[in-house]
Amino acid sequence: MKRIYLMPGMGAGSRIYRHIRWPAGYEIFPMEWLMPQSPREPLGAYTERLIRHYAVAPGSILAGMSFGGVIINEMSRQLPAAGLIFISTVKTHRAFPPRFALARNTGLWRLFPYGLITRPERLAPWMPTRALRKRLQLYADYMSMRDAAYFRWAMRSILHWRGDVPAVAYVHIHGTADRIFPYGRLTGELKPVEGAGHLALMTHPRRVSALIADFLKDF
Repeated sequence: MKRIYLMPGMGAGSRIYRHIRWPAGYEIFPMEWLMPQSPREPLGAYTERLIRHYAVAPGSILAGMSFGGVIINEMSRQLPAAGLIFISTVKTHRAFPPRFALARNTGLWRLFPYGLITRPERLAPWMPTRALRKRLQLYADYMSMRDAAYFRWAMRSILHWRGDVPAVAYVHIHGTADRIFPYGRLTGELKPVEGAGHLALMTHPRRVSALIADFLKDF
């Protein structure tokens, strides 16, 4: 039986996949974020620890949302994977919007209000629209990591990440209204979720489930 390992988005728990319907014949193995061993732990070393911690089996399918997509990309460099499921993420650092380079080059990422990031529900009342307030609260409900040291490490890691499209079968599912990783900047084959934002996994689970099932039918 094929195994599918799930990596959630930054700070989120694997419950973020709870509404996805997986085809029969697959064992599902949720993964959770580990605390970094140091503020500058290399992403490759962190990913290696995840592989050991969850005993990720070679030849498995790896799924990752947002920063979790970067993680499974790194995993595929360290062990052979049968396939990758990218959701609301990027396959290469070249798809990052310009503000990522600005934050990295100026060091602005160090000034982020990490105390608030760990409690996004506190920001919800300040969002300009009801839809944004609901989506921020939705993500807050699925957060499992609320340590500021983790978020500083994660922000530094993604801003300094350098990676390319892996040489393995993949599907890239992405909302056309994603503001974190704009759809128009992405390259390669894409499976759009029309009108969905960065949280397509939660707001459009039926569409995401159908696209995953279509990809998995070839395994």
